[in-house]
Amino acid sequence: MSLGKSNYDIQAEKAQLEFPKWNHEAIAHKFDLIYDKKYLYINFIGQKYRINRETGITEKSDDGILYYSKAGFNEIMSFLDLFSYSKPQLELSGEWINMQSLGARLGATGPSGRAVASDAFSPFSEYFSGKCSKLAKTCVQLGGKEVAHADVSYVINVFDFLPVMIQFWDCDDEFAADTRIFWDTNILDYMHFETIFYVANHLLHRIKSIMGE
Repeated sequence: MSLGKSNYDIQAEKAQLEFPKWNHEAIAHKFDLIYDKKYLYINFIGQKYRINRETGITEKSDDGILYYSKAGFNEIMSFLDLFSYSKPQLELSGEWINMQSLGARLGATGPSGRAVASDAFSPFSEYFSGKCSKLAKTCVQLGGKEVAHADVSYVINVFDFLPVMIQFWDCDDEFAADTRIFWDTNILDYMHFETIFYVANHLLHRIKSIMGE
């Protein structure tokens, strides 16, 4: 017996139904994206995606040729929030802020506040612990550029035009392993506060998936 669709699936499907109504040419121009009569294309954390302009259905690919599966909730909501919410003029500040500080600045409560609690990424920290070399190699595989912070620290473009910084400190005798995510201070010009958690969560799952191969 089918258990039916989750609330996340339903929310993502509803969001996709809005996409065909939008000005795809304007979106492509704004973010320097490729499009054709049927699809709008976008790169996200080392993978290529295409969004059907008639249905809104989003598929992903490893090689940009074969699109083998539909995108999930985090991916769909990240794309559509970026397209619909972002300010007309976008510019990075070049300065970083971590998710906890950003949440505190906004006075985030409820699910959003819990999403950026100090232990929000603890399951990933536990997985990365003792695997610094493999974590660093995976960040490089995703196009990351090393920066001088923490035991492992890389700047990775989640979109071609939007970087994120991941920092990881391995555990020692006094402290547990710790993963932190930093965004450009202008990130809320690009997407809602809740959406940056979707992006960060997908980034960490993507890294974990590659490390597990």
